[in-house]
Amino acid sequence: MLTSFLLPNRFQIIGWCLLLPTVILLIANGYYEYEIPWLAIEGIGDGEIFFSDIENFTNELAVLGVFLSLFLIAFSKEKQEDEYIQKLRLESLLIAFYVYSAFLVLGTLVFYGLIYLEFLVLNLFLIQIIFIARFRWVMYRQKKFHLAL
Repeated sequence: MLTSFLLPNRFQIIGWCLLLPTVILLIANGYYEYEIPWLAIEGIGDGEIFFSDIENFTNELAVLGVFLSLFLIAFSKEKQEDEYIQKLRLESLLIAFYVYSAFLVLGTLVFYGLIYLEFLVLNLFLIQIIFIARFRWVMYRQKKFHLAL
């Protein structure tokens, strides 16, 4: 894996700073129907496709914010990037894809109707979350192991 495809390390900090507010916005919009008033645009729908002619883009902003923040966290360089960290990235990505595929198959067999649609939306972030969790866990354990020596 070439490190030239990775973003600079400072983008990881930006990703962590964006993650909490966008996750809160996504939860508030999805479960409590919170909408940011200035994101409402009039005249987009004709009343037939959309329920009204006013569309609010809070949900789109929240989903894109969570996706972008996870992307920045997952694909930014570490302060010290070497071949071993590249190997850990590749292994973590492979494990994340396997777990993501298993969840997708299981969810398709278990969920129906609108719950399945919600499952698919939440599944958008699953591969990045698993990758970040596994990669950070291995990096933490490796650092702990080196400190013990």
